[in-house]
Amino acid sequence: MRIAFIFAWYDLWIGLFWDRKKKWLYFLPFPMVGVILKFDHKKSGGS
Repeated sequence: MRIAFIFAWYDLWIGLFWDRKKKWLYFLPFPMVGVILKFDHKKSGGS
């Protein structure tokens, strides 16, 4: 898991958003300021 900070002047919302495709969780406790939790893409192994 990686953590990234975000400042987006166009995001005026507060809350959580889960991006299924990227497997990222956006957490904005204040408008325009937040954190992105980037989860690793686990690939199913097989021979």
